[in-house]
Amino acid sequence: MRRKGVILLDGLMALFLISALAVMVLPLAGSWLSALERGRTGTKLSETGLFAMDFMVEKIRNNRHSAAGGVRGNSYDYRDFTARGTEGTYRFFVDREKLKLRLYNDNIQPLTGEYTGPEAYAFLPGRPSLFRQAEGGPVTISFTMHHQMMGMDRDFETSVIPYADFYKKGEAYE
Repeated sequence: MRRKGVILLDGLMALFLISALAVMVLPLAGSWLSALERGRTGTKLSETGLFAMDFMVEKIRNNRHSAAGGVRGNSYDYRDFTARGTEGTYRFFVDREKLKLRLYNDNIQPLTGEYTGPEAYAFLPGRPSLFRQAEGGPVTISFTMHHQMMGMDRDFETSVIPYADFYKKGEAYE
């Protein structure tokens, strides 16, 4: 039979070993949680950027009219059918680190962003601008999705030829 002092000493030794193990494991758990948070943030940046890129490419590709002259800047007008079946002008533009779409009836619909104030996930136009197009050439779209707190970036760039330019809509066919 053990004495009370020995049982108390065994309990203190077990407590010491558990606390020493916790001190060794907690930094690993913290770095694991930090890696999970960075992964979640990177996924959100990629998801938002791919949605915005896919939406812009689809709308610009199906533009109903050729662009008059070149395009350079952070806004782009395209023509598409309205809810009533007539053609209306829509506009992509950047406002307060968000990509927005002005509808044919002057309503504004945000495509990126979740809040009315500053965003954690910012939509930043590319260098030198969001949209670039030489006359009759492809429209180049370039932007960066940026996370303010982590300083994490995802860059997106692509080119698309509007069908109206590709098929030379409105010109005589020879």
